[in-house]
Amino acid sequence: MKSFIKIIDPGFHTSIQDNGRYGYRRLGFPVSGPMDKYSFTTANKLVGNFKDEAVLETTFKGPKLLFSGPCVVAVSGAIIPIFKNDENIELNKPFFCDLGDVLELGVVENGFRNYISFSGGLCQNKIFGSYSQYYPISENGTITKGQNIKIKGGVTYKNKIKNELNNLSFDSKLKVFEGPYWNNLENELKNKILNTEFKIGSNDRMAYRLSGGVLENKISSFSASVMPGTVQLTPKGDLIVVMRDGQVTGGYPRILQLTENSQSLLSQFRTGKVISFEISEYDKSHQ
Repeated sequence: MKSFIKIIDPGFHTSIQDNGRYGYRRLGFPVSGPMDKYSFTTANKLVGNFKDEAVLETTFKGPKLLFSGPCVVAVSGAIIPIFKNDENIELNKPFFCDLGDVLELGVVENGFRNYISFSGGLCQNKIFGSYSQYYPISENGTITKGQNIKIKGGVTYKNKIKNELNNLSFDSKLKVFEGPYWNNLENELKNKILNTEFKIGSNDRMAYRLSGGVLENKISSFSASVMPGTVQLTPKGDLIVVMRDGQVTGGYPRILQLTENSQSLLSQFRTGKVISFEISEYDKSHQ
């Protein structure tokens, strides 16, 4: 019988996420998967999993979990208090849980999201090739109190990670590539975008809204494909950054595209954080 974890307290917007749901955008399905891919991959590596195994993604406040059997666990991502049976546990360090053990994550101290990995990975029913929760493709968009989630099992892991892992850097400058409509902008508007500090407003797994610049414009575009990391410019001058559960098409001009690392970084920021953009050196080399 496979071990499982029982959800005593789901925390705030905790969901199951694997690498994502690919090949179904034509049906209108978002990619889903981890908001912070770096921390997701790190968590899986720490317990000896393949990098795309399903984990729990937590937001702001973590869950409280009861274990039914042996499992190696690790937590990566935001700076957050972690307790196993009221004993402090370190971030980015694998540890062992067994029958009756209780794991609890508190409220983040720096950052926004965490990833809890389990040796072997989580074992739910795949829907359209992925374990990632996204309502209404999956029954729920998050885990629920009292739910039992199976773990594939296995307790073998590497006691030593070859490369020492560092906690996240919360640098507020995001690297971007030029989007399809970047060269439709006047130079004055381009300079404003690259020299303005934007404040994060409403945000979730679908999109981040940024404001703060005087960027009103009359640029129009046809509805076109957008992907995680696409930055759209609204007529009022706000910026909308598409995230992992974002829609697959959009009608606003696509002016920038966040690098994958910058997508992970942005996902660790919450309302009120100030960020700015910088054109990636890779992109400069192709101008």
